[in-house]
Amino acid sequence: MPTTNLDTAAPPPPNNLIWADRLRNLATVLVVAIHVAGPVAHQNTEYNTWYWWSANLWDSFSRPSVPLFIMLSGFLLLSKDYPLGDFLKRRFSRIVLPWIFWSIVFSIYNHISKNQPATFKEAFLNLAENNVHYHLWFLYLILGLYLVYPILRPWVRNAREQDFWYFFALCMIGAWGYKILDQFFNIHIGLYFELCTNQVGTFVLGYYLGTKFLATDETGHIKPWRFRRKQLWLLSIAMILLGSLATAGGTWWASSTFGGKFHPYFYDYLTPNVGIAAAGWFIFAQLAFQGKALLDFEKEFAAASFGIYFVHVLMLDWWSRSGYWVYKFHPAKCIPIILALVCLTSFLFVLLIRTLPGGKKIT
Repeated sequence: MPTTNLDTAAPPPPNNLIWADRLRNLATVLVVAIHVAGPVAHQNTEYNTWYWWSANLWDSFSRPSVPLFIMLSGFLLLSKDYPLGDFLKRRFSRIVLPWIFWSIVFSIYNHISKNQPATFKEAFLNLAENNVHYHLWFLYLILGLYLVYPILRPWVRNAREQDFWYFFALCMIGAWGYKILDQFFNIHIGLYFELCTNQVGTFVLGYYLGTKFLATDETGHIKPWRFRRKQLWLLSIAMILLGSLATAGGTWWASSTFGGKFHPYFYDYLTPNVGIAAAGWFIFAQLAFQGKALLDFEKEFAAASFGIYFVHVLMLDWWSRSGYWVYKFHPAKCIPIILALVCLTSFLFVLLIRTLPGGKKIT
């Protein structure tokens, strides 16, 4: 009889992705939290005050958001086989139309509010250079990962445990190590790690961690967890706390040490601290988010998450112009209130858009 990790990690049923929708919802809220807390954390230089630390903690604990989206995409896509033509057609149609639509929306919005871009030529260059609006960079990243999916899929299907760890080791050097040398030691290494930079490692890590819960000793592909369920709980929580507190403490240290100016390194998505916290959340979700069936609200919010990512900056701007901004009163109180307002109004706005003809295609 095949041996599994049912008695240790208690993996979720193969076709039950309740945890994935709940994790997507969490990542969506965390993205909004970054943009709510960010102005206080970035612009305030009184690093030894609770005023700054309240924003810094919110921002630091929210940093796994984007890596979580990437890991979810890696798990859901790399777990399946798609013919090359069908995959590119389906995935790019899912991304390109919203990308063009919202790029036009934000180009018009920026032109009206700031007269930038001032011309059609400038608007086109912004689109090509990923300079339309600060949050749309994520689409360029996802499009790039879709392009390498057909190359990665055959490899992950045949790669063994040691192959994955060799790949992850290279990614740690190419994505983490090089950045540390550049940021803190001004050392620029001439050797390129061609397939092991940016977020490719995060994409594959999502597949690895998701598949590990479903693995058996007989597969010979990815080995099952050797930890008991309680041990995995403790490990995931420890990773979340360690990574997030390292983000907060590291940002305080770097900002206080290097000239008193805010230092963004530890907030970067390609850092060990953020990567550890994101991996912790990914493991934790498969243990903790798998219980009861999704509520209708959770289903609708998960379906609207892509649209919320687009529109939340408009809602954030609208609330700030209405007088509700993080500087209205102490950020320890203001950030959660504004976060709730922006998430709720963004969700309702996306629900409205999705009732219109073609609305679901752009959200």
